Amino acid sequence: MLEKGKISALQMEFIMVTTIIATAVLSIPSIAGRIARHDMWMTPIVGSIIGFITVYIAWKLHQLFPKLTPIQYSENILGKTAGKLFSLFLVSFYIYNSGVVIRQYSDFITGNVMFETPGVVFSITIMFVSAVAVRGGIEGIARSAVICTTIYLSGAVSLLLLIKDIDVTYLLPFLENGVVPIIKGGFVHSPWYSEFFLLAFLFPFIHNQKNGLKSGMKSSLYVMIILSYANFFVLTFLGVSSVNQFYPVYTIIRAISVMGFFENFEVIITAFWVLGNFVKVTVFLYVCSLGLAQLFRLSDYRLIVFPLCLLIILFSYWDIPNIVVLVNYMTKIQPFYFVIVQTVLPLFLLLIALARRKRSESG
Repeated sequence: MLEKGKISALQMEFIMVTTIIATAVLSIPSIAGRIARHDMWMTPIVGSIIGFITVYIAWKLHQLFPKLTPIQYSENILGKTAGKLFSLFLVSFYIYNSGVVIRQYSDFITGNVMFETPGVVFSITIMFVSAVAVRGGIEGIARSAVICTTIYLSGAVSLLLLIKDIDVTYLLPFLENGVVPIIKGGFVHSPWYSEFFLLAFLFPFIHNQKNGLKSGMKSSLYVMIILSYANFFVLTFLGVSSVNQFYPVYTIIRAISVMGFFENFEVIITAFWVLGNFVKVTVFLYVCSLGLAQLFRLSDYRLIVFPLCLLIILFSYWDIPNIVVLVNYMTKIQPFYFVIVQTVLPLFLLLIALARRKRSESG
């Protein structure tokens, strides 16, 4: 077994919550607001359905193959050749999207904080730190995730300082255009909720296996609450004008002022957000490294961590020339692409596995 470490179900919750919301909380309110407008605060609730379904699918597959990751049990389900092809596609998917995460991170820093510094500097630094964490194993990742997630989520309290400035009338008219825009806005959240399939790579390493499904569902619930919380403050502070801001959460944080003295909270929040992205990049890099090592039957996944970092940085600039292309990808392609790969295809795996097991039992 390439990974011998163990984590608790609670640590898994810390890992997954930050992995999902680290990039989602910045850009989702703007994209969902363009579709649902005054009802955007409800869109995370609708989108969470994909999250709960994905968690359940990942758990059922884990129950059928309790000590294996998707890279390993896909061969048992689909056969050796088809299983390897599926595994290669899945690993390639996570490698490419690790590059997208890195690009989102570097573009945000260079566009809002460090204007004169090349984005590749931030890409290299976060990849290096994440690579060191990945080489430390799943236990080291879990411990660092607990610390970073606690600090990262504590930044959400700062939004409460805006209560005196919000206008709840921006929530009206309720259901202005019916439920269809809310459903469409919820679907915008689906790429992030579908990332709960990453649990399939973590379930084999938790101590208390019986709590795996419960912890996964709780993680999806926490993500829904946090995203609804962020959307609520964005809408009640900016109104529908939030659609003109690509990072509306960052915009409202910059407006925080306590007694005209305590200001510039965005500096602290940016530092917290960097910690959240560290967790996300680390988890993606771990899944890519472990999956690639299992696919090619390597003796140790740590051998390929740093070479994989270079490949991910290459992907982050190869197919994404600018932020306009990135936004178009996140709006029109990502929802369908992510749900198909991380929810629909695993569902087919589960159905095939159940059908084969039923046939073997009847035989």
